[in-house]
Amino acid sequence: MKRKNIVGNNIRTIRTRKGLTQEALALESGLSQGYINQLENGRRLYTQKSLEMIAEALSMPVINFFKDEAEKKDQEKDLAGKKHYKKELLSILNGMPDHIIDHYVTLVRLEKQILKERKG
Repeated sequence: MKRKNIVGNNIRTIRTRKGLTQEALALESGLSQGYINQLENGRRLYTQKSLEMIAEALSMPVINFFKDEAEKKDQEKDLAGKKHYKKELLSILNGMPDHIIDHYVTLVRLEKQILKERKG
């Protein structure tokens, strides 16, 4: 069974989104182009130090290299669902009398305060 190359794939994706070649990333990070290539293709293991060097060259935290695409898609779905609810709430409130809207705004603020106090 083939292992997923999450770190290497993420480095490649981020590097290409930033318009960098492997050679450019190698120059910025102080690593060799061959190392970058092998890392991206899953033929070489990474070290903490090499990931730190690459992260610094790409101006991002190391943790971004470990995010799985499936996890990212689930988070995007959650956000899309929240946007849907926001639109629905706005459409429901649209046209209601101001005193009713004020009532619901007060309730939402109280709920937010309660959640904040539970976390902190």
